Amino acid sequence: MLDAIRNVNWPDNAAGNGVSREETREVLLRRPYWTAPGPDGTTLVYGLTDAGRHLLVSVVAEGEDVLVVGARDMKESWDASYTGAAPPPWDIGRPQPAFVRLADEGRLRGRVLDAGCGTGEHTLLAASRGADATGMDLSPTAIRRAREKAAERGVSARFEIADALELPRRAVVFDTVIDSAVLHVLDAEDRAKYVAGIASVLRPGGVCHLICFSDRQPGSWGPRRFRADELHAAFGDGWAIDSLTADKFHLNPFHGVHEAHAWLATITRK
Repeated sequence: MLDAIRNVNWPDNAAGNGVSREETREVLLRRPYWTAPGPDGTTLVYGLTDAGRHLLVSVVAEGEDVLVVGARDMKESWDASYTGAAPPPWDIGRPQPAFVRLADEGRLRGRVLDAGCGTGEHTLLAASRGADATGMDLSPTAIRRAREKAAERGVSARFEIADALELPRRAVVFDTVIDSAVLHVLDAEDRAKYVAGIASVLRPGGVCHLICFSDRQPGSWGPRRFRADELHAAFGDGWAIDSLTADKFHLNPFHGVHEAHAWLATITRK
């Protein structure tokens, strides 16, 4: 469907929810990255505006024409990512291999926070290796599934419905933070807030392990691609990037790919 869209139309009562028609056109015509079946015969289209805003657009599609039913900022509708007929691209049902390697090396240790944990695979990985692990995510559906997985596997871990942009409100201090594909879905303002939040809950000498799409990934679908210098800039004062290596981010197949070029960063709070 993504490649077939040519014409975008709106009924008079279409719900914009703070999203302009131009932003909706940008998502549908230029930067869609994922679709899923929606309710009542609609299709949910996820995409980026030219300014980097992630939107969820509900449409009725007929060939090259789509009728927009509604559009929302993904920050306000993240749970919809987990309620469709198919899992979102990043929810592959297992930990990312990069984090399995880190766990094998004993680097997911101490009190661990998995920020934006989704359905909990990395939280459960850390907990299974002996860490005191907490996962947090905006999506109640994802957290419910994470708790179910913990019970099914007999793994002790905590899961909370919480916003990764509200980390400074937490009283707990962590030794390790996991970021599996959170940073790259945030715009510039929220990235700065997020990095400051990580610093507020990570002890001095604590480590953040982060994976995000890299600028080596071709195409415009999906989240923002980061250059190495952009990651260094994002984690500037108060941080030391210990390693920044090329890696792969595994995906549920879409756009004909099942993995994307990524950066794996190990970053220490000074």
